[in-house]
This record gives sequence, structure tokens and C-alpha cells, in this order.
Amino acid sequence: MELGIQTMTGYPDTLALAQWCETNGIAALAVADHYLAGDDVSIPAYDQLVILGAVAAQTNRLELSTLVSPLTFRHPAVHYKAAVTLDEISEGRFTMGLGTGWMEREHEAFGLELHEMSERFDRLEETLAYFAAARSGDGFTGEHYRIEAFVPQPAPTNLRIVVGGSGTRKTPALAGRFADEFNVFPSESGISQRVSAARQAAASSGRSVDSLMISTAFPVFVGRDESSYRDAVTRTAEARGHDPDALEERARSLGIPHGSPEMFRSGLARLAAEGIERVYLQVGVEPGESIEQASLVAEIISGM
Repeated sequence: MELGIQTMTGYPDTLALAQWCETNGIAALAVADHYLAGDDVSIPAYDQLVILGAVAAQTNRLELSTLVSPLTFRHPAVHYKAAVTLDEISEGRFTMGLGTGWMEREHEAFGLELHEMSERFDRLEETLAYFAAARSGDGFTGEHYRIEAFVPQPAPTNLRIVVGGSGTRKTPALAGRFADEFNVFPSESGISQRVSAARQAAASSGRSVDSLMISTAFPVFVGRDESSYRDAVTRTAEARGHDPDALEERARSLGIPHGSPEMFRSGLARLAAEGIERVYLQVGVEPGESIEQASLVAEIISGM
């Protein structure tokens, strides 16, 4: 199982974490693409695509991605051009994450339209078709978006697409048809059914099932002993404005690995058995805390 890190902070901290990841063999660094860091509008939130461009220029091996960029933020042309530019800066290490968008508060604050869910899925499908048409040069005309039949330059060298979400039908189907990676969000419905649906969609589209990487992402709830584990849960709960006990129960209901190293390792093994090939750890925004959390999980995974 590969290990990735997910964060959402400013450039200096993201770069420090990225350089630590490169030094310590972490496979990928993903950023959460949001215009607000939550309900508290006083917390800084940046354009993460711009930050990834700066990080790409200062790293050499690390894969970089968004988990995921809401289609409501940018027209498909803007998403595509940004992705191709990041592909070039990173020399083929960038994966563009695309999703429907969900955080109502950030849309309200910035005057962005958050369409009904059915329309968001229609727009997501068209955005993915737009990307495919831009890369093939075939052109595309949909209800919401269109692109002429030509190959925009520069053409990408190794641009990958990740589709992420918690939906049980439409998201796996779109991932199977269009994506290189399917990021399965933990949910009460479990993971296996959605992984199977995505692979079935890939096969039905004439794609190799093995070409679709399956990943997931979740907060870190692990400690070397009971005391450090409780500290980890409390820190995460405070950062998210939740009660620690409620957050722990939520992790349990979603099937998120948590607890002692042994319990965490057992949880990861269960995810691997369900088809998960890469885990993105949603770490704290403080560089020291992020690296401490990532180090412990890297140690746990190395022992599997």
C-alpha cells in the first residue's frame, strides 16, 4: 500500500511538507482545494493550484494532486489549462482531481453558484468529457460546456485524472469511464461496492481494470500508546470544531483505521483487502505535527 499526504495550507508549510515527503519516500502530496478553511472566514485559505505550481518547481520526484477541485470554482477550460501547465512544471507528476463541490459556505461567501446535485453531476460528466476531448482533439459539445475539435497546445505529457467522492453510483461510474484514479471517500456504505462499480465501469468502457488506481483519504487517528492516541483525536477534533468522542465514533462508523499501531495496521489491511492501493493521510496544518503524524503512519505501513 502506498502512502500519500493531504494538506491545505500556505506555500511555506506546503513546501516544507512536500520536501519532507520526497526525502522520506512518500508517494504523493495532495491538497484540498477550498476557498475557505471551514466556517471561520478568518482562517487563511489559498488558491491551491497556484501553490502546487510553486511546489512542483521545488520538488523532483513527488506526485502532486488536488483532492479534489470543485468544478464550481473554474470553467473546464481553466481547469484544463491549469492542469496542463502543472503537468509541464512538474515534468509529468501532476494529477488533476475533479469533483462536484459540496461546501455551501464557501460558495455563499464568494458568490459561487452551487447547483442542485443532479446538475453538478451532469457538469462533472461534461467536464471529464471536455478533458478527454481536449487531449484527443475530437471536440465536445454538451449542454453546459463545449470545445472545438483541435488539440490545445501545449499538449500534456503525463497528466492524470482523479475523480473523488462518496456517491455510490454516479461517482464510481464516472471514475471508471474517465479517471486514472478513483478516490473513495469513507462512508457508512463501505468501500467494496463502490470499488467494484468503478472497475465494472472501466471494463464496460473498454479500459483495463488494472489501469484504475483505487485510493482513499482520512484524518490520522493513531498513537504509539493510548495517551498519544487520545491526544491525536483531541487535536483533530479541536481543529474541526468537533467533540473528541463524537469524532472517534464517527471514525468507527465510517471504517476509518484508528487506535493503537496494531489496530491501525489491521484497519489498513482491511482497506487493502477491499482494493485500496493508496492512502492519503489528512494531516494537521502545523508542519511539525504533520510530519510527526506522517512519520508514525509510514512506520506502521512499513511493518505490514
